[in-house]
Amino acid sequence: MNTQLTIGITTYNARETILTAIESALSQSLTAREVIIVDDASTDGTREVLEQAQQEHGERIRLIYLTDNVGVAAARNQIIDAAQGEFLAFFDDDDVSQPERCMRQIVRIKDYEAAYVLDDVPVICHTAREQHYPDGTVRIEHTMGEVENSLAPHGVAVAMRILRGDPLENAYGSAATCSQMARLDTYRKLKGFDPEFRRSEDTEFNIRLAIAGGHFVGIAEPLVKQTMSATTDKPISAELNYGLAILEKHRGLFSSDAEYRFCRSWLKVKNSWLRRARLEFVIRFIRVCLRHPWLTLHRARMSLPNLAGNHAVSRLHKA
Repeated sequence: MNTQLTIGITTYNARETILTAIESALSQSLTAREVIIVDDASTDGTREVLEQAQQEHGERIRLIYLTDNVGVAAARNQIIDAAQGEFLAFFDDDDVSQPERCMRQIVRIKDYEAAYVLDDVPVICHTAREQHYPDGTVRIEHTMGEVENSLAPHGVAVAMRILRGDPLENAYGSAATCSQMARLDTYRKLKGFDPEFRRSEDTEFNIRLAIAGGHFVGIAEPLVKQTMSATTDKPISAELNYGLAILEKHRGLFSSDAEYRFCRSWLKVKNSWLRRARLEFVIRFIRVCLRHPWLTLHRARMSLPNLAGNHAVSRLHKA
């Protein structure tokens, strides 16, 4: 396949795992034109590990060192600016991708474009992920658009599925950047990730892509082995704060102030449940149910398919 591929990895204090992630990128069946690694001002010796890797692999690796810790969104934008490939795939610094991942994602995008999409309509592809938790739990996290030979979730409907929990066929599962690929032009036209979001930047990006008419295709096989970890740069409180910031940024998509306020309240209900603050959860749930009974019933029903995933995340942060 005559395709130019860039693989991008952002890393922060990942001395113990970054080499495995690099080997995963270099072992792809479709050889990447370049593997760009941005070190977001690590302090644990990650830079020395990267320099050793570059000595071993030479020009196959391009390193970018940041002097200040800017967060994953801004670090990924460095990759977008520097990339030279036609397609860009993101890997995380503690995950492993199957060797056929990038090849299959490019084929999925191209086949879908040929069958369904007009010129200049963005298509993004995520794969399912095999998530490994510290307590030994292993679960498959599915993504949107896994049903092939059909029109994929697209447009504002995807944004409202994310923001409001609206039902949408073939649109269940998450769309994390660690399993993501799109044409480089897609990232550049959307001006990359919002650097204000140090967490949930992938969710915010997907909302903007949906508003721009983007189509979300997926691969049902878990082609990424994702290491689930709760670290100091990933506090569960940040998920709530950035989730609320996403709602505020895209407030204009809501049909009413009441609907917007409900979604804010629901995020707080979910956060108290994930923190295992059971009394707080019950109080918040009763309050939101009294104020918005039908919206609460609908959102609770829509949350049931992801109950196992939320249980796993809750146990992770509790540990």
